[in-house]
Amino acid sequence: MFRTAALAAFAALALGWSQSGRVSLEAADCSGINMMFGGFEVARAEQHTTVPLSVGTLELRPDFNGGVKIERGSGGVFGITACVAAGARTQGEAQAAADEIRLAIQGNRVRLTGGSSRNWSAQLIVTAPDGASIDAETNNGPIGVTGASGTFVLRASNGPISLSDVNGKVNARASNGPIAVAGSTGQFDLETANGPISVKLDGQRWDGRLDARAQNGPLTLALPPGYQSGVEISSSFHSPWNCQIDACRSGNRDWDERSRSLRIGSDPVVVKLTTVNGPVTVRER
Repeated sequence: MFRTAALAAFAALALGWSQSGRVSLEAADCSGINMMFGGFEVARAEQHTTVPLSVGTLELRPDFNGGVKIERGSGGVFGITACVAAGARTQGEAQAAADEIRLAIQGNRVRLTGGSSRNWSAQLIVTAPDGASIDAETNNGPIGVTGASGTFVLRASNGPISLSDVNGKVNARASNGPIAVAGSTGQFDLETANGPISVKLDGQRWDGRLDARAQNGPLTLALPPGYQSGVEISSSFHSPWNCQIDACRSGNRDWDERSRSLRIGSDPVVVKLTTVNGPVTVRER
């Protein structure tokens, strides 16, 4: 019952993402945590540590229903904050449960351990220096990366992934959850299964390459007027399209009995977006 309530809380967080296009996790001081465990009392705990950049790829594995937020940092260390919430019949029991959870660092792997029950959940907030390498995986929790530069391997099951102003190399996979991208640079390889993809392009060009694929999910693209980088959007032949920009009429369209595609922009294609069994929406920012 406790875990069901926690899952409902994270489902609400995911819903907030789908409406705003961003993952909204708590600040690094954990002051904004809003976790509920049924009708039980909730207590919170906060832990901080650092890990040297020299460990190589930092592996983030929060507990079931745990989330990850990655932000740009400085210096030669990863800054890590664990925001823990626990539920119990009394406030004292809840606080004791929250205080049992420990932030555990084993080489390059970040985990949370301890606890005499499973009536708790935690979120990891990480500050990453430029050039950092991070591998993050969640189950029923969101992953958000904002303003960071480096190499990121991200996997979310039943949770959203958000990338905002990220520079570097990103490989992201979401199962039963959405992926949102906002920015103008990076080498991105993105894929969802049973979830939507939303892309918001900034400026006039994409510096790098963006390849995003949705299986059984809608695709939404927003781009500025006169966007110059080549953009190719494709879908199954039966996918409905809602194209609201002039380029939808002047662009290079290829409609046949198997697929539909639209090419926008005069430069070579560096943004390629595909959906199978999902609708397509294209609009101006």
